[in-house]
Amino acid sequence: MADQVYTYLRTAIVSEQYAPDARLVELEIANKMGTSQGPVREALQRLEREGLVTKQSHSATFVTTVSIDEMYELFSIRSVIEGFAIRRTVERITPEQCDQLQELVEAMRAAGQRDNMLELTEHDLQFHRLICQWSGSATLQRAWDPLYGQTQRFVVRTHKKYFASLTDIADTHRPIIAALREQDIDHVTELIQEHIMLIWSLFGNSKEPS
Repeated sequence: MADQVYTYLRTAIVSEQYAPDARLVELEIANKMGTSQGPVREALQRLEREGLVTKQSHSATFVTTVSIDEMYELFSIRSVIEGFAIRRTVERITPEQCDQLQELVEAMRAAGQRDNMLELTEHDLQFHRLICQWSGSATLQRAWDPLYGQTQRFVVRTHKKYFASLTDIADTHRPIIAALREQDIDHVTELIQEHIMLIWSLFGNSKEPS
């Protein structure tokens, strides 16, 4: 039941059904989900570890705000982590794994054509998670995983405004796959880091999205 509550709350927060600073009350959520407060408390603790909520009193938790400066730092950290990861992954990746990444890009495109930003970001971040996973470094994986929730929420909130079509978001991943197939270490490292930081260049001179 805790997993069900977690999935419901996480989806609601990422899609901003629960807006930043929204108050989440354990008893109210428990009544809505038809469960006791225990599973709700466990779900909220998981969300707190992901940085999506913050506990401010015994019975109330609040959805965290989306700080632009913090998100810029988070994406910069992702750029470093995935830069290290992909240098290891490119040396061991198989053609079948490249095909798997290509399938995720096609899934992103299909979600984009349906205007389903939430599903698109799930495939997008799975693409990046696999790059870390295939590096074979548990340290890099542990460093990347806690960034997932806040990254997804930010992408859902911002990217639709800065791409002419959601399918364009999927297509930005294609050069990365091509460089992985060619096993070009320096080029693929540059590509992944530019890809992660792309949204900030689209904002213009300010890090603040309009």
